[in-house]
Amino acid sequence: MILVWPITFAIYLAVKVQRRAVLSNLQALRPDFGPIQRWWAGALVFVNFALTYLDRLWVLHFGKEIEWDVPHLDRFEQLRACSSGVLIFTIHSGNYDIGATLFARKFGRRLHTVRAPEQTQELQMLREEELRRTEQSDPMLRVHYNFGDNHLGMELCRVLRAGDVVAVQGDRVLSAVSPIVLMHEDCLYQIPKGPLVLAEISRVPCQPIFLQRIGPLHYRIHVGECFMEGNAKVRVDDIGRRWLSVLHRYLQEHWDQWFVFEPLIQQVRSFSP
Repeated sequence: MILVWPITFAIYLAVKVQRRAVLSNLQALRPDFGPIQRWWAGALVFVNFALTYLDRLWVLHFGKEIEWDVPHLDRFEQLRACSSGVLIFTIHSGNYDIGATLFARKFGRRLHTVRAPEQTQELQMLREEELRRTEQSDPMLRVHYNFGDNHLGMELCRVLRAGDVVAVQGDRVLSAVSPIVLMHEDCLYQIPKGPLVLAEISRVPCQPIFLQRIGPLHYRIHVGECFMEGNAKVRVDDIGRRWLSVLHRYLQEHWDQWFVFEPLIQQVRSFSP
């Protein structure tokens, strides 16, 4: 823990591409930040990412327990009691790996999560081995990898219609992910299209859930209000705008825990003649 700050700060100075991407996103999210405040805010994003990774190591290798705080417990219970399949929209904040595992345990329903492939074959093999051990100890959790084919979408749609719960990350666009570009409050977002298409086809309730680290081995689960009931056909663009409204509001408040190291937001200033 003592070395987190100096090591992370050195990495923050060294990785120019990722640092500039974080600063670019922050400039769009928080235009009220000056250059110095924005630069320091970028460093806080890196530090929080390091701290969540340490929490993961404490849990995996030392058997530590995570303490959870659920402010809107009524929404959590309502989600758990829903008789149909549910599509959960989440983002790269808090600790997605730990969160999915413990959420599946407390949720009491089978939870399917979707991950992007790792950037190297070695990392992919290592992560798949970790996930196999996790699934053996937690039968309520199932992890799917998005390799860019159509089979995953068909499988997830079948799972949702069978009454299970699927959690997708609706904030990060990688090489195998098709993007959609939408505008919200003078911010041009590039978000993944796949989750929106899945929501349109499956016609199940869509609910946002965000993870926030509030201390060592201590996390908060923000269960948002359902932004699509699933009882009528809604176009992909309209679903995207609903989701983007929720996403933008959360990121403006919790920008320090959005662990996306690619430039996904661009501020577009309105023109007044």
